[in-house]
Amino acid sequence: MTRERAAGIAAELADRLRDPDRVIAATVANGTEIEIGNVPCPPWDPPTLSRGPGALAILFSELGQAEDAHRYLRLTMDACAQLPLDGPCEGLGSLVSAARIAGSAYEPLLARLDARAVEQARYLIAAHAAARGAGRPTTAGVVDLIGGLTGIGRYLLHRRSDALPDVLTALVTLTEPVEVAGVKVPGWWYDATSKTVVGEGFEHGQLNFGLAHGVPGPLGLLALAWDADVRVAGQDEAIAAMADWLVEWQEIDAFGPYWTGHINLDYYVNRVRQPKPARASWCYGAPGIARSLELATKALDRPEWESAGLAAVRSLVARPMDDWAVTDEALCHGWSGLLHMFAGLDRRRPGEFTAVTEAIAERLITAYDPDTPFGYRYYQPMAELWLDLPGLLEGAAGIALALDSYARNADPRSEWDTLLLLN
Repeated sequence: MTRERAAGIAAELADRLRDPDRVIAATVANGTEIEIGNVPCPPWDPPTLSRGPGALAILFSELGQAEDAHRYLRLTMDACAQLPLDGPCEGLGSLVSAARIAGSAYEPLLARLDARAVEQARYLIAAHAAARGAGRPTTAGVVDLIGGLTGIGRYLLHRRSDALPDVLTALVTLTEPVEVAGVKVPGWWYDATSKTVVGEGFEHGQLNFGLAHGVPGPLGLLALAWDADVRVAGQDEAIAAMADWLVEWQEIDAFGPYWTGHINLDYYVNRVRQPKPARASWCYGAPGIARSLELATKALDRPEWESAGLAAVRSLVARPMDDWAVTDEALCHGWSGLLHMFAGLDRRRPGEFTAVTEAIAERLITAYDPDTPFGYRYYQPMAELWLDLPGLLEGAAGIALALDSYARNADPRSEWDTLLLLN
């Protein structure tokens, strides 16, 4: 019954998202720009997958509704054609990702766009090499999944690009330590930027544990490439170093092992004042990290890595669900992302995670509000606003995709979740 209800909501969301004019009008009903942290942010942002038409193209491609997918792909092309490729989710990257997921009909377009993806990969490789050559740490924007080498590398793996080995080689160099304020730290340390100085004590940067932004991303790509027989010197050693480090840096509390979101230099050196668990989500926390360790185990046959990830997931399940710190239904850090990951775990380990998967599905289904334009609303705490968003990571398209996969009890047909590095 739960899966039938999920299927019905997914179909209803698709119907509400089918007409671009209605979607845009509903999205900008509270204004074409929202102030978030003194920065104007458009709720409808065409050159992004998070808040633009590419997300809708992905949804309708997954549903096999080619005409609707093509309509949104045209809007994406119009918005992105003259922009740089900024990772797989921004700028021209949103068109590249949406067209790839849309299937073979768009192969001529992808063949032209591949050169742009390679060009951006080489730019990021050079930026990474320059930082290392100057003795500085790298940055999230250069290597992470959302905008960096990991995300572009996943696309190049799909395309079996000749440039992929260069991306893998650059990520392998993350195993070379760097020095920060006189302290030798792992090479996946992030330099201090506006995004990494997240509070007091982070003036020297951070180590990041999130699948979206931290070392689990490069680990996942290196493992996927290894399993696909795309291999470079030192790749297996890098997989082992990253996986071992993640296992080593698990924290322990009354419920069991967990990972925090990020740590600063003082904690890395002194390991005092134990940090809290990361919010349960796709982008940070145990489920995403566990998936990277699962991929690493599949690549190199090291079952202790998968076991460590599963232990952290079981620890999360043991915690009261109301303490998971989930505040929305979105794919990035809400219930639909958790539903998609737990449903995948449940298919790979039948029975073990069925109860929690069903509980998450029930929460997501219960939250559906037919009186809102897209069935679900997204709370932006910095703006203190509830927003109606149609996109992938923060909006209704991502929720519909997760509900559809859960309802069918099957992995995505279009492989859309490779954008999340889950496959």
